[in-house]
Amino acid sequence: MTRQDREQFFATLAMLLTLAAGGAFVGGLSGGLLVPITAVLVMAYAKGRFIVLDFMELRASRGVLKSALLAWPAVLLSLALVRAVTVSLIG
Repeated sequence: MTRQDREQFFATLAMLLTLAAGGAFVGGLSGGLLVPITAVLVMAYAKGRFIVLDFMELRASRGVLKSALLAWPAVLLSLALVRAVTVSLIG
């Protein structure tokens, strides 16, 4: 691992830890409101994107696998958002 790779690894790790802590903080204070829940879901997608691109080393690649791995959390988080919107409208 070169110095540049190590620095990029630690930068990405710091970003993931920051997003995780921020998501936990915002989620803990959300009180079931829709805007904080949406913010947590956006942070979750950002974490998934960092993992797919940096830790799975797909940032420089082009192909179906990269697109599929980025679309998968987007679909799941979209379903979670639809559920949150439905619950807030009904209940």
